[in-house]
Amino acid sequence: MKRYIFIIGCVLCLISSCTQAQQKTLENDDIRAVFNLENGSLISFQNKKTKWNIIPEEKSGRSFEMFLNLKDKGSCFTDGLNQAKPEVKTTPNSITFIWNSIKSDRVGQPLDITFTGTVTLTDEGLVYTGDVKNNSEYMVEQLAWPFIGEISVPEKNDRLFFQHMNYTKLDKRELYPQVGGSYTGWSNLPEASFTLIHNEKQGLYISSKDINLDEYIRCIYEILPKETYGAYVGGASSKENNGERDHMKLQLKASRSIYMPAKTDRSLIPVILKPYIGTWHAGVDIYKKWRKSWFVAPHRAEWTKHVNSWQQLHINSSEDLLNFKYKDIVEYAKECKKYGVEAIQLTGWNIGGQDKSVPYHDTDPRLGTKEDLKNAIAECTKMGIKILLFTKFTWIDMTDNRYEEYKDFVAKDLFGDPCLHPGYNYNTYTQLYGINTRRFAVLCFTDAECRKAICKEFQKVLDLGAPGMVYDENQHHAGHMLCFDPSHGHKIPGFLYQGADLLGHDFMEMTKEQNPDFFMNGEGCYDLQSKYYSTYTRADINHTAVLRYIDPEIPIACAVLGHNDKNTINMCLRDRYSICYEPRYFKGHLGEFPRLMAYGKLVDDLRRKYSDFLWDGEFRDILGASVSGDNIVYSIFVRKTDGKKAVVVLNRSENQSAEATVKIDGSTNPTVVATPENPGAISFMGKITLQPQSAAVVMEQ
Repeated sequence: MKRYIFIIGCVLCLISSCTQAQQKTLENDDIRAVFNLENGSLISFQNKKTKWNIIPEEKSGRSFEMFLNLKDKGSCFTDGLNQAKPEVKTTPNSITFIWNSIKSDRVGQPLDITFTGTVTLTDEGLVYTGDVKNNSEYMVEQLAWPFIGEISVPEKNDRLFFQHMNYTKLDKRELYPQVGGSYTGWSNLPEASFTLIHNEKQGLYISSKDINLDEYIRCIYEILPKETYGAYVGGASSKENNGERDHMKLQLKASRSIYMPAKTDRSLIPVILKPYIGTWHAGVDIYKKWRKSWFVAPHRAEWTKHVNSWQQLHINSSEDLLNFKYKDIVEYAKECKKYGVEAIQLTGWNIGGQDKSVPYHDTDPRLGTKEDLKNAIAECTKMGIKILLFTKFTWIDMTDNRYEEYKDFVAKDLFGDPCLHPGYNYNTYTQLYGINTRRFAVLCFTDAECRKAICKEFQKVLDLGAPGMVYDENQHHAGHMLCFDPSHGHKIPGFLYQGADLLGHDFMEMTKEQNPDFFMNGEGCYDLQSKYYSTYTRADINHTAVLRYIDPEIPIACAVLGHNDKNTINMCLRDRYSICYEPRYFKGHLGEFPRLMAYGKLVDDLRRKYSDFLWDGEFRDILGASVSGDNIVYSIFVRKTDGKKAVVVLNRSENQSAEATVKIDGSTNPTVVATPENPGAISFMGKITLQPQSAAVVMEQ
């Protein structure tokens, strides 16, 4: 009997060791990741600090997914789980899987495609790299690597969110228990800098280490039915408390748009997966740490380093709404001087007006001569008012009679058709009805000749002697990502965002030679553009100021539109934005905003008085203090000289007063409070009553 038990024990040990040999664990103090060596799938992924099993069960494990274009045989996905067992190489902290041929159900024999995928565990997290050798006759279009087959909710009854940066703010979509109106969604890397999936207490960070925009990666979530879904849906209680969502799973993939023709090789950009603990700030801190290794702030004009405010001014539209002449700009500058505004964003000054005849940046003879504009800019500069010329280089107006000059530079899709922007409708009923909307074609800046042509247009801006520009819509390409035109001299396909990055570099080199203080500003820039541009944005009081959190010093201006829009001015105070006044949607005079101008001046005066906190301090969003009260929003600034904090507290209600309680974390220092209306600091006793749309600043002594 003992011998029998001994034999059984040996068999069980042998089975266990064989099973163990089919797996490889990568582990450090923060992460435990287990891979199935038979198929390369990630079958377990744990945040060790919180015990969150991100992948709930082994059967959810996935390895990779490849999309092939098989010409006359059509297109197909190939699943890594259906491939032959890969060759495996391991080190203590890495695994390399080598699939020496790829099987497709639509081709009888394996294809001569080798995918080598490596996963390395470092302090940065799980790092996914690799390369693809396509020796087949077909095109490899997409590759999902990494691919997580299911993501669990960290704690039962929690909500789960998908979040990334867009237009300087954090976009936020609920994945559980709701689905945010869509069962699939995505963020674009490296444009979005990072993606977070979290429950507001812990989360998963995903990012690509790509500062040169070499690879377009779409970080995709998909919500799919589980095996139990069919039996549950349609029942009497299926929609109760979002019950259907409990029978669906969330999967995540980094879908790489590699588009590799036959007989080509490609290395993959590293993609990082890292669990974190805390709010979204902890996830963004991972990005900020990596950013410090490569980011160098561009030279910025001295005036942008101090409290400043702007006006946006519309001189002409695409429908010939000629508001005033170039010479009249000086009168507007005098009004700016009266109200303490330092810059004018001049929109529609170029030929045809706003959003017409782009990317041409000649002056418009109906508004005056080139010398008229140049002289007006010079006179405004002498007065201390900076003219920031509104520019737009990303499109070619297809209705312009010079379209043929740029036609060869237009980005083409996979079928060779031009990539288009739908255009805008302004002012006249004919255009508002869409009858004469001016359509744009998307320019391919990855084409070096296109960039040369655009630099000639930018030179026209520099020749006018303006202190700066606001490059409108520089942050997107109308949803188009890739150019497949073989005549452009770039690899096929060319990544349009990489071309935009190269153009930003060209612009910066031009300004270094001609006017180092030229203010390069763009609209709603993504963070990689901060190498060249500051930003102008539009936001409401409830937005999450993630670009400001990433970079406390980058100049950001924000539009203020309403005649009693104190909330937006207060938001500029909270987020260290310059105020950009835009009466009548930037067609009016500052004097039309008498109450708002008076309040904005009080806010800017307060910022100047306490600039060591409110302008020169480090913006920490809501980290570092506890603030409560109905309709209360707030932010914290840390003074760099001694680490003391200031808390900006706002009442966003438009008609109700609110009491705010403020406690600075870990502080025993006495505190004082100041407001725009009463800037002299007085002792603060922990609570303050704020009138509708009002602000206060609580500061450590």
